[in-house]
Amino acid sequence: MSTFETIFHSSEPDRDKFLSRIFGIFNEDMVRCWCSDPRSPFEDIGRPTITPHQAPRGYTLDLTLRSRETGKIYVGEMKCELEYQNYRYLTLESSSQLEHHAKEAFRLFLDAATSPNRHRVTTRGQPQTINGAVLVWGRCTEAGRSSVIKEYGLHAILSLEEIIGDLITWRNECFAELLNQRANWCNELFNGLRRIAAL
Repeated sequence: MSTFETIFHSSEPDRDKFLSRIFGIFNEDMVRCWCSDPRSPFEDIGRPTITPHQAPRGYTLDLTLRSRETGKIYVGEMKCELEYQNYRYLTLESSSQLEHHAKEAFRLFLDAATSPNRHRVTTRGQPQTINGAVLVWGRCTEAGRSSVIKEYGLHAILSLEEIIGDLITWRNECFAELLNQRANWCNELFNGLRRIAAL
């Protein structure tokens, strides 16, 4: 059975770096496939822009997630660092792993977890009332998930590894089409390069 550990953490760091970068180009699309499936607990309603009051400009985050059960809305941010810094962030195990994300956009995201009304949020140009924040990480332990939720007041932490597991179990067509398309594109690239080399 494949896991993120078996796919992205091998004895060949250059390989792992390459695969991580390729995966990073389209991994957000996998989350959108998951959200579009009626079996998912969340639906994605677009990228949110969060702006501190009195600030001239805001920052665009990755997702706006609406709970299918409650209708509550959460800003979402995705961090999927697989090979980075010798696999230090591949698996979320501790709240300290979030500390290196020092950019203002991520700080506002974390602030939205505990103070959702402190900033203005728009989705597709429309004002949005939010109820908190949801983090998406590559993979996580249950202890790591619990500690980070407790430390930062997040509504939930989603594991991309678990999301992909759901998509496979559900035989999700969006996911299958996404993988087939990206695989074809990669094959077209490498086959094209081979033809150039043969000239």
